[in-house]
Amino acid sequence: MRAIGIYLVILEIKEKPAKTKGGLILTDKLKEDVRYRKGIVKSVGDMVEGLKTGDEIYYDKHAGFNVEIDENLFLVIKQQDVVIVL
Repeated sequence: MRAIGIYLVILEIKEKPAKTKGGLILTDKLKEDVRYRKGIVKSVGDMVEGLKTGDEIYYDKHAGFNVEIDENLFLVIKQQDVVIVL
């Protein structure tokens, strides 16, 4: 699998549910106002600069589309949808 052009193939990182100080577990439904999600770059297109395979990133949750390859679900996004590289 190889991304082309300005596209990235990423694997979304499912974060553990957050807990409040009182011990309540916050579900994803309660965190809907958080616009960005965390992922790991699996493939970088040849026109993408500043990113490489294995980088952890934050990207816009409304970006891209899902692709299933060998029973794994990946997300294909454009370089412009990346907001932070860790």
